[in-house]
Amino acid sequence: MAQVLTHTLRQVLRAIDERRGLRHALFWLVIGLLEAALLRYKCVFIDHLGLALLYALLVLGTFGPATYALLYGVLPELWGEPPRYGRLLIRALGWWGATSVLSYAGWAWGLLPLRAAMAAGPPDAQLALSPALHLPLLLTAGVAAGLWGYRRWRRKELANEQLQQENSRAELQLLQAQIHPHFLFNTLNNLYALTLRQSQEAPRVVERLRALLHFVVEQGHAPLVSLRAELALLRNYVALEQLRYGPRLTVVFNAAVMPPRAGIAPLLLLPLVENAFKHGSAEQVGAARIVIQLGLAPGTLTCTIFNSKTTDAPAGTGGIGLHNVRQRLQLLYPGQHHLEVQVLPDSFRVQLRLRLREVDGAARPPRRRAGQGAGRPLRRARLPAAASNRMPA
Repeated sequence: MAQVLTHTLRQVLRAIDERRGLRHALFWLVIGLLEAALLRYKCVFIDHLGLALLYALLVLGTFGPATYALLYGVLPELWGEPPRYGRLLIRALGWWGATSVLSYAGWAWGLLPLRAAMAAGPPDAQLALSPALHLPLLLTAGVAAGLWGYRRWRRKELANEQLQQENSRAELQLLQAQIHPHFLFNTLNNLYALTLRQSQEAPRVVERLRALLHFVVEQGHAPLVSLRAELALLRNYVALEQLRYGPRLTVVFNAAVMPPRAGIAPLLLLPLVENAFKHGSAEQVGAARIVIQLGLAPGTLTCTIFNSKTTDAPAGTGGIGLHNVRQRLQLLYPGQHHLEVQVLPDSFRVQLRLRLREVDGAARPPRRRAGQGAGRPLRRARLPAAASNRMPA
């Protein structure tokens, strides 16, 4: 119920903000009612509400010109680039003098003679000098200036936020564009190495590569993908790398059962796995070992990747893939992730803790239309069904 009321209030305020005439009319309506209440209960010569409303309507005849002169004649000097403080001071002093004369004339030659005529007595000209009669005008102009300044500042803040979002979106698209060629290049390297050896595994590599490219094309640009789909992608990639390195590489892949609605940004974990192969087994001559563990806590995914490495490998915290992951995490999961990198003489360990999100219908990949992709489709690669498995060398 509270959410519905909040949403409705935001829509009403947005509608008011977008309609200038309605915004000004509501402001003067509120000011008129407040002035009528002030005259009715604070002025001894106004004894009923009808007379108070009449006086308030006449008073607004002086409030309006003074307020708009401040908004559109004085304050624009403050918002100039750069602000012109000298002209602002001169205009402010001029506005103060003109407003004082206007307010005095309104009371001395308009409202007080009207009051004397209604009371059948001479007008009291000295009463027009009372500060209490002119204070509401200054307060009204001040409130209008405050609202005008706040609205201008708020619109500037929203424009800056929109610009930052557009910049972040463009940067994220650039990062995703960097992932796809990098990932494809590594996979084609695997296929090339197998074809040089005329390995019988080459068809299986093509089959798995097709599955990987299908994921990249269909879901690579989605805001969220199923965590199960991302896990299947990792298994496919690990299987490809296993074929490339053969018996000298031992891979341990342990993963918990993933909830069906758990979602994650697409291709977020793949660079971490790629990094383990690129800077681990690819640089080792003898036996190599990689351990990939994915665990779940309430609403949180923990991904830990360990790989052995040569002791003479250059010190560092990963290449372009890990740098890419850091940037994407800052854009997609600000304050909702923790990435830890541990570099030891003979091993490299990365742990990512991430707040999970739910996949909705909009994040699911579109279905392929009938007739698209003619020809006999390749058989899908069978992925291990167990939640925890060891892939022997």
